[in-house]
Parts: sequence; C-alpha cells; structure tokens
Amino acid sequence: MKFLKILCVLFLIAGCSRNKIVEDLKIIESLGYDLEDNKIKGSAAFSVYYDIPAEAPVKLLTAESETTNGIFTMFTQQVPHPIEIGKTRTIVMGEPYAKEGIKDLMDTLVRDPIMGNNATVVISKQDAAEVLSLAMRYPPYHLSDVIEQNIKYGNTPRTNIHTVLNQYFGAGQDVYLPVLSIYESEKIMVDGLGIFKGNKLVMHLQDREAFLIKIIDDKNIRGTYEFISEQNEKVFLKVMHGKRKVSITNTHQKPTVNIKLDLFAFMKDYPKSFDLSKKKDVDKLSTKIEKELNTKIEKLLEEFKKEQVDPLGFGDLVRSEKRDWTQDSFNDQYPNLEFEIETKIHFLMTGVEG
Repeated sequence: MKFLKILCVLFLIAGCSRNKIVEDLKIIESLGYDLEDNKIKGSAAFSVYYDIPAEAPVKLLTAESETTNGIFTMFTQQVPHPIEIGKTRTIVMGEPYAKEGIKDLMDTLVRDPIMGNNATVVISKQDAAEVLSLAMRYPPYHLSDVIEQNIKYGNTPRTNIHTVLNQYFGAGQDVYLPVLSIYESEKIMVDGLGIFKGNKLVMHLQDREAFLIKIIDDKNIRGTYEFISEQNEKVFLKVMHGKRKVSITNTHQKPTVNIKLDLFAFMKDYPKSFDLSKKKDVDKLSTKIEKELNTKIEKLLEEFKKEQVDPLGFGDLVRSEKRDWTQDSFNDQYPNLEFEIETKIHFLMTGVEG
C-alpha cells in the first residue's frame, strides 16, 4: 500500500513536470521564408498554451539573415524560452523566395533530423509572413489542417518533407508543392501547385491541373473536376477512389509512357440532355468525360516537356528500365517522350453519395 502511494506521487510529479516544460518552450507550428533586399526574412508562428490579454495580441517572430540557419539564431535572441521546432507542421515560402531557389532550405531540411517528416512545405502567393500572421488569428495548427484537408479530400497531391526531399535529391524527377493564397483579406486557401525546375519555381498549376497530377501520382485518388461541355453546360465530377497504373515501354528507342486510370465517381452536375437512368446516355457521358480527361492530361504533360520539368518522375521511370541512364541523356530524350493515356469512368450513383 505504501509503495502504491509513492508510485502515485511520482506520477503526479512527472505530470506536473511535463506541463512545466511545455509552458517553458516556444513551440513553433509554422515557419515562413521570404526574400527581402537579397536577404532571407524568416517568420515563425507559435502555439499559445496560456491566456493572453486582448490588449497584448500575439505577434510573429521575425528575423533577417543571409542564411536559413541564421534565422533561428535571431529567433532565439528574441524570446525568453527555448525554441522547439520538432512540432513544426508547415514551412511556407513566399513566391519570390521560391523563384530565387530553394537549395539552402532543402540542404537545411535534409541535415536537420529534428523536424518531423510529416511537416508540409508550401508556397504562398503573398509574403509568407502575411500568411502566417493571418493563420495566428485561428486556433493552433489551422494552417496545417487546411492543407491536410485538401490533401485528404481535395485536389492536392500528398506531400511532406519526406516526399519533397526525395523529389529534390532523387534522380529523374522535379519538385511540386501546394500553393497558398489569401482571399477576402482574412481566409487562407490552397490554390493549385507550384512546379520546380531544379531548385527554382517555374510554373503555377491551377486547381484543376493539380487534380490531374493527383490522380496520376497519388495513392489517394480523390478530388473534384469540372469543365464546360461543347454545349456550354457544366459537368462536375467528384472522384471518390480509383486505381492507376503508370508504365513505360520501348525505353531503348522512343520511350512511351502508358497511363491507365480507373476512376469511381459521383456525377454532381451534368448536361440536361443526358438521362442517366438510361445506359446509352451513361455510356455517352462517360465517353465525353474520359475524352476530356485524356485530352487535358496530355496537354499538361506536353507543357511539362516544353518547360523541361518532370514533376511526375518519368525520368526515374526510364532510369528503372535502363542501366546506362543519365540525367543528361534523359533531358535530350524527354522532348520526344510519347504518352498513351487511357481513362475509364465508373459512375457510383448519380448525384447521391449515400
């Protein structure tokens, strides 16, 4: 009995100790990087675990440095508690910073084992500091929750530090990252994808194009797609799940990438000229959507070839089939890469999710 009392006391002491540690840390939930006068301007949004009076609003930590790591030294000089980045979930780069090059940031991330692999790296159309400042008006980790929701249910492909580092340091592929933007002055939204060539941002894809990347490259085949028909009628498709197969043939002569997609979807809006209680009309509408997706996917892939970017890792696909593969040889081969795309739409229930 005496032993049990001592054990309970020890548990209580340990619990109090953990609470004390949390309160004595500046836990950074989001980091931001902007380019200002050829210097890196860093910002950090932190979680608040205690009450703050309304007259003392929470402000970002901000600092300027020549290097990414130098930012943390400046942060440390501003706060009375140690800075903890192990719980950081979002790293935001302003667009000018991303266009200038992300080599320094990638080198920092690959050398730093403290930050979790599930943290997400994103681009912002506005200054990263502006996005983080707005995010601090919301509950802790609001920004990462918005991104995760779009990855899980929306058109954003799965991405985190682990996948980004693989894309950046791996052979035969380029980086893609979600793009954030502020709308109505007070809301943060995911707004497509940014595509990199090497370490520099060169393309911005819209949300519909991000969906095309997701259904080809992501295991979680889910999202929405809408377009205007030839009769100027809206078609809205909600994909719930699917299967994909990406392979390559004829690697030693003229490589051809074969993309096969099976998509299971609800029809939310469709031309009134179709009666989906009739198999003939269902088949006709399926064919129309399949043709639309095949055309848009091929158009996007041709744009990638034109810009010499490879976010879907076709170079890595060729490399897996060729022992003598080099990045330079693939760069010469890439403009002549051909695509065969086959999409099959399976309607679940018209306009009903159950």
